[in-house]
Amino acid sequence: MKRLFFISSLVLSVLSCAQSKVDLSERALELCQYIPDHELNPEARDYMTAEFYAALDEAFEAPVVDYGEIGENEWLFYFVTGNGGSRPDYSVKSVSEPSGNTATATINVKDVWDEETGPEGEGVDYQISMKCVNGKWLLDDFDGKKAECIAYIKEMRAKYESGELLKYMESEDYFQEYIPDFKERIAAFYEKFGK
Repeated sequence: MKRLFFISSLVLSVLSCAQSKVDLSERALELCQYIPDHELNPEARDYMTAEFYAALDEAFEAPVVDYGEIGENEWLFYFVTGNGGSRPDYSVKSVSEPSGNTATATINVKDVWDEETGPEGEGVDYQISMKCVNGKWLLDDFDGKKAECIAYIKEMRAKYESGELLKYMESEDYFQEYIPDFKERIAAFYEKFGK
């Protein structure tokens, strides 16, 4: 009986994710609106897989030495638009046939910072990965950013554990007054995300 329930649940899940390419293209455009641009909006949690949101959240929250200078996390704040500051114009170039509960889409992004607009303002193509979770298509990655975030978090945690960033701050007169704040930020980070 349990096996029958599992199989019927699996079939329903696959069927509920079955969508036409048009529907999936529309969903891809909707999901693009939640790609971080300068900040990770909390409402994005409802449009991303738990794994992708967790990686982004931890990466955005990881403390850096950025008192009056550019921090190591600058790349996080310009996922799509470079330094343009306005939301880009997304269009779907193609959507792969959904395979089970995953799909990919090629997204063309216009209105990005000048050096990234491509030839004659054609925009730049990116890949998004979508995953169907509980019958709902969610953003699971954007141009490999999930792996980048995970690697970045690992690197930053190693710097906290080795004391590299604190040693750097201690060696520079400018940062002396910020050391207590930085220690508090690291403690709050560990409290939220664990050691």
